[in-house]
Amino acid sequence: MTQAVATQQPPAAQQQPVQLRPFKIGVQDIDDEPYDVTVTLGASTQTLTPQYEIPSTGFLNGVYVLVQHTVTSSTATATSTSTGVGVLAENGPYNVIDNLIFTDTNNSEIMGPIDGWDLYIISKFGGYCFQDDPEANTDLFAATANATASSSAAGSFTFMLRLPVELVPRDALGSLPNKSSSTPFKIKTTVAAIATVFANSATVGAALRFRMFPDSYWEPTATDGSGNPIASNPPAVNTTQYWNKTPYAQSGGASMSELLTNSTGFPVRGLIFVLSAATGGRATGETSFPDNFKLQLQSNLLMDRPRIYWKRKITEAYGYLGAGDNAGQKDNGVYAKPYCTDFYPKPGWENRRQYLRTTDGMRLQMKGTIGGSAGAAHTMTVYTNFVGMGQGSSLASVTT
Repeated sequence: MTQAVATQQPPAAQQQPVQLRPFKIGVQDIDDEPYDVTVTLGASTQTLTPQYEIPSTGFLNGVYVLVQHTVTSSTATATSTSTGVGVLAENGPYNVIDNLIFTDTNNSEIMGPIDGWDLYIISKFGGYCFQDDPEANTDLFAATANATASSSAAGSFTFMLRLPVELVPRDALGSLPNKSSSTPFKIKTTVAAIATVFANSATVGAALRFRMFPDSYWEPTATDGSGNPIASNPPAVNTTQYWNKTPYAQSGGASMSELLTNSTGFPVRGLIFVLSAATGGRATGETSFPDNFKLQLQSNLLMDRPRIYWKRKITEAYGYLGAGDNAGQKDNGVYAKPYCTDFYPKPGWENRRQYLRTTDGMRLQMKGTIGGSAGAAHTMTVYTNFVGMGQGSSLASVTT
């Protein structure tokens, strides 16, 4: 009798996970109804009302802020001795935004409190678009001053800044879900007093118009044209970038050795250092900026950089030329160190490989000698751009 032999059945084939096509295949850029409020620039600060509640648009990439001050009779009563009408203060006209706070859908601060000049520096050196300089296009930036004679428009100005949300436009990392009209993103804005904006008190305050434009993606389609499924969210959804601003008091002619508080614990995408003097402002800060400037993480020396070498690095990265506060220039007293240039030399087109990886308790320290007169009061302000990864995600998961 022949004994039957049981044959072993092959194991059930394991189901392979569906490979989703990238999020950006299924979306398009969209605009929505802008915010539009006009006030009169006056002797006191004032809060814009209502605050801007950003419409639900799918996924928020950022907000563009357009400010226009239109003067039509600034010198009607000026005499020939009333020179300098409409001449801006050092950080004008951007400092007409006295305070700005941007909050997420949980009413937690993503950015702020900052002023308009802070947002200008973030826009210019943060690394978010092909042309970062807010003053490069004279249709978007203009300021009319009157140094010697009457001018009906003296004191008029226009500028547009970008409040960034998305980190990398190539794959939409950092674009945040914005789908609820009951829990919107919000921008609260305070307008500065006229004496903050202009160096000459004879300048007249006039109509000051604020418009804000949300830049977003719509909800992605479920599949592409061939029926392949598309990711419904950007990579590492809810990954959020933040900007921290911390001032440090310094003295001319003295050594600087400061631990950068609030600058560690997360991946750092970029640092901006701004030196300003109590007398002479950032123009003095430019000549007093440490030469060499050192940056150290734990025991690792990251930078030991003369000013002239740093200027070359800024020109290579951003295209900005000599120090000054005009279009195409590296602003006085401002030195940026991006950690987001690993995909292309221009900051902002990154693969996330070069982020400065830090953990809580790490010692990040700046060192150098402040120039200028001994004991002269200076302030070194440090802007830190750091990245909070979305829940369940890690930096490694979005490093390509």
